[in-house]
Amino acid sequence: MLIVMSDLHLADTKSLNLNGRRYNHNLPSEVYISFFKEISEFIRDSAIKSIDLVLAGDIFEITRSALWQAGQLRPYLHNDEIADSSQAELQVLNVIDAISQDERVAATLSVFRGLSAFYQKPVTVHFVPGNHDRLANSSQAVRQKIQEMLGLVVDGKVFTNQYIHNNDGLPLVLVRHGHEYDHTNFSVDLRTWPEIPLFIDKACYDKPVLGDIVTTEIAAKLPLLFREYYSDKSILATDELLTLYQRLIDFDNVRPTNALVNFLFTTPGMSKRDVWQFIEPVLLKLLDGLAVSPDIGSSVIDFGQLNGASAATLRSVLRTRLWRHGLPFWAMKTLLNPVFKKSKISDNLDVIMREKCIKDDNSPIMCLVAGHTHNALVELVKVENGTEKYYINCGTFRNLITSTPSMGNFGRLRSKARVMIFNKNERNPEYDSQTGWSFDFTSRFGYGSNVELR
Repeated sequence: MLIVMSDLHLADTKSLNLNGRRYNHNLPSEVYISFFKEISEFIRDSAIKSIDLVLAGDIFEITRSALWQAGQLRPYLHNDEIADSSQAELQVLNVIDAISQDERVAATLSVFRGLSAFYQKPVTVHFVPGNHDRLANSSQAVRQKIQEMLGLVVDGKVFTNQYIHNNDGLPLVLVRHGHEYDHTNFSVDLRTWPEIPLFIDKACYDKPVLGDIVTTEIAAKLPLLFREYYSDKSILATDELLTLYQRLIDFDNVRPTNALVNFLFTTPGMSKRDVWQFIEPVLLKLLDGLAVSPDIGSSVIDFGQLNGASAATLRSVLRTRLWRHGLPFWAMKTLLNPVFKKSKISDNLDVIMREKCIKDDNSPIMCLVAGHTHNALVELVKVENGTEKYYINCGTFRNLITSTPSMGNFGRLRSKARVMIFNKNERNPEYDSQTGWSFDFTSRFGYGSNVELR
């Protein structure tokens, strides 16, 4: 049996704390214990001899860590640039150590390492890097550290960028992270490929992308600059400042990502003018940092494949630093919207349909599983001569902030998705398949979740 999970975004949370007031986006380990217990109850009487668990990317939040803001190094490095024993490798290892030392993360990793004992049968864990943990493949020492944390064989071997699950000796399921279909977070635009091969060249996964810069230089930096400008003492003493700080640290949970500007300016109890008065000086510091860097502006344009008016606007604004004389709200939206528009995450079925295993009627692969979008769903993508092929998005284990269609209001959810795929001769308790395989999919959302104080 195959279980697929993705987008846990296990993170270092110390950088979010305010003088003893602690914020933690990591879900408690009890959530994962409950998840695996539910599966155990579900398959109790099934003839399942072994389990493969695929952790399909963005398991570790390596990119968004305050540790990257302490010096000149940034996570948008090419994997090949990270040499053994270099400062860059040490920085990646420090970030991973900080993640593993969070008490919730440590307890969750213990759950993963103990699954064979829990199920009383062999459980093999497979790790496929995503865009937020791309640097997990940057060096042998980094890979060994990840292997230790997950309880894998510690051999330093390169993590594969896809997992293929077999059924009676033939490939049945292809698992990717899913950022391959999102040109903002993948180094090549697969929309231009007539066909996507089963194995995409590893070099495509090793390169930095626009999403790395947006995450590091905007989403991760804004809360730190906010604290630097106002001070922790002032933030804790002022309701408006504390509310805005919480809004800023929630950025990575907002879907769709092009709703980020609206999310900030729809802060409850505050007008757009009020928000802008508090945020403008912080944003000016952010823009100054972008402008003085010799690489960031050109990297945003190159990695984001910005062109025409979008590229010209960004170059002009960064070069002239018009904000030195004040930055009107409309100008801020003009500057940021092209970047956020490019970084929108959606389920790109038009790209997914280019997968060779879907296009080829003779391919034995019946199911493609991916994550990345945080949007759990099942799509029947093809029926040929009575044979069905499916795309499953395994969603996320994460607190989500979702927008209304107008992006004018936002709500909070906690998301979990259960994806189990049964091989031939493995009894699915809910479905006896005549095709030699079946799957069970449950998308579960809990209303009212929030960043938990502790």
